[in-house]
Amino acid sequence: MRRILLILIACTLFVSCVAERDGSVLSVATAQEPPTLDVMVSSSVSGRNIAVGNVYERLLSIDEDGNIVPCLASAYELMDAGHTLVLTLQQDVHFHDGSVLTPEDVVSSLNRWLSVYSNARKITGESVFHADGNNIVIEASSSLSLLPLMLASSPQAAVVLPASSVSSLTDNGLVIDAPGTGPYVLAEWATGAYIELKAFDEYWGDKPEIDEIRYNFVSDPVTRRLGLESGQYDFIDMVSSDDVPSLEKNSSIELHKGGETGSIVIVFNKKEGISRDQDFRRAISLLIDREELMRSCYGDYGFSLHSDYMENGKWSVDSSLDVYGREDEELATKFLDASSYEGEGVRILSSNLSNIDKIAITLSSELEKEGINTEIIIMDWASFMEKRRDPSSWDIYVSAASSVVLPVEKGYLFATSPGGFDDKELSSMISELASSSSIEDAVEIWKRAQIGLWEYVPVIIPGHYATVYASSSSLYDIDFTDGYHFRNAFLD
Repeated sequence: MRRILLILIACTLFVSCVAERDGSVLSVATAQEPPTLDVMVSSSVSGRNIAVGNVYERLLSIDEDGNIVPCLASAYELMDAGHTLVLTLQQDVHFHDGSVLTPEDVVSSLNRWLSVYSNARKITGESVFHADGNNIVIEASSSLSLLPLMLASSPQAAVVLPASSVSSLTDNGLVIDAPGTGPYVLAEWATGAYIELKAFDEYWGDKPEIDEIRYNFVSDPVTRRLGLESGQYDFIDMVSSDDVPSLEKNSSIELHKGGETGSIVIVFNKKEGISRDQDFRRAISLLIDREELMRSCYGDYGFSLHSDYMENGKWSVDSSLDVYGREDEELATKFLDASSYEGEGVRILSSNLSNIDKIAITLSSELEKEGINTEIIIMDWASFMEKRRDPSSWDIYVSAASSVVLPVEKGYLFATSPGGFDDKELSSMISELASSSSIEDAVEIWKRAQIGLWEYVPVIIPGHYATVYASSSSLYDIDFTDGYHFRNAFLD
């Protein structure tokens, strides 16, 4: 009798769990655990996918067509020939702790964002936000026409937090456990295992269909795939190119091949060492097989080949104009002979994150074949980030850079970046772009700058990656704008 009772209890629990999984709980397997959910400071893609739009919200956001749309701001307006930006706040918005969103919270948050996101200062200068009744205002001596787009899309997200949280930072300058205004509350973060979000009952906007989202940290792509196929996960990110053919044949799984979500960057050290020599950089650019580099990491899927610094979109420039964006061994030899290279070992730095080290190894092999001696330095991500700050320890680094909406958010275009940037004419042009009177004017400036950058060769973009995702065929309406989001998704 006792055995029968235990079986009945077990069956009841199983049915209960299945019912909950089918209706209201979404299980996600993500490749990376974010270093922090302080998304205003960190540009972590995994942090944005989990927190931005779910836990924390911006004043403005980007819709699926790339348009700026209101979020915590009900409206915005550029005035005084673009020198003043006015944002009007939504009413009756509550934080997860029950407190009401106030203009003070917004001003405090946005001014912190200006202090930690140096790219925003390229547009605003020394200006700061202030409150005017229910409006948030910023005034500047130069045009702020690009600021709404940056507020809506910057990789260090301009989210709104309570003023009390902004003023209570940790010793390393981070916000911890701050309540947001989003449709989900951070319920639990089990370090090394998962983050769990639960729907916020008092959310000011449209309530999400899914009651709970669990983001499981699963670094191994095979484990993610097997979990999706078994029904353990409803969605997985960063599908390996090796898994694409088999997943395409599985009728219970949907593959989602996104657009260009970032680029591979081969960054030259322009502060010291052999890579300061422009002839050497041009020679490298003409020697490499770009398709082979991208294929070494992504296989046959998930990348496109063009050397434009920006991903496909309104900022694109015809990469056939890049005279150094092709293989030409004869011309490369002339540049190499004219350079100061004398056979020393060229130090190539990379991390082992997401197989980027395979590109560094392939780059080394290609240069060795051309008589350029190399030394490969492969490190974990944190060590890589630390080492690249020391210009005496590397000549080239290989990494991935997630897509941004504005060229001024490409960190390697500025003197303060690890690789440095010492072309005054191009620096002036990028500064001019930041203060453009309209996006259309900025696009035209960028097109001229891009051609100049191809000549200067501060970095080589061998190609752009397009992240592949996969989901259960019973999961609908995933939003792939700037990553992936489930605010309007539902499980059938």
